[in-house]
Amino acid sequence: MVIPSMTTLEELELLLQIMQKHDLPMSPILEYAVREKLQACSVDAFETTVAQEPAISDEREKDLSYYQKLFSRLSTVIQNGKRVPHKAILLLGIMNQIVDGIIKDNKIELTKSIANSFAITWEAYHLGHKAPSVWTPFWYMKSEPFWHFKANGNENVLHNILSFAGHPTIGQMRSVIAYAYFDDELFWLMKEEKSRKVLIQVLVDTYIK
Repeated sequence: MVIPSMTTLEELELLLQIMQKHDLPMSPILEYAVREKLQACSVDAFETTVAQEPAISDEREKDLSYYQKLFSRLSTVIQNGKRVPHKAILLLGIMNQIVDGIIKDNKIELTKSIANSFAITWEAYHLGHKAPSVWTPFWYMKSEPFWHFKANGNENVLHNILSFAGHPTIGQMRSVIAYAYFDDELFWLMKEEKSRKVLIQVLVDTYIK
């Protein structure tokens, strides 16, 4: 009997089904990674709609509407029919720090300050259970086109860790990542009150309400 090969999507779905059926343990980090990959492979109604829209040209000016669209399409896991808010909370926390003058330059460093801001923002939106680690969304933001990492020394080492399928520890991240940074256009928009309010509303409406 010839067994047909399975697609990546089918393999991920089968893995989750087996784990759930037999009540097998799965670490939160592994589950997050599997579900994010599953979400990336899935073609649901939302993704189909997005795919049908014309692609945004790299040559066009990156204005507010451009980042509104990117913020509304963050690569996230869907749980119980809702898109998880981790990346949105990280972005909201960063904008809070910009407003407070804590972040003045386009550098998002791996510090306790950003971790505290993430936890405070999580609690402010009454998301229920205790805030998870900020370093998971900080790492997985690498899939967003406006988020970049600055190497802490060797660019090749950074490239290698970015190719890593799993989630490195905060210690491993700090050893190769100096800081994260946004597109310059986006950072400028985050600093401007009117455009910042628009971006905040997109995140709240899409991932929190």
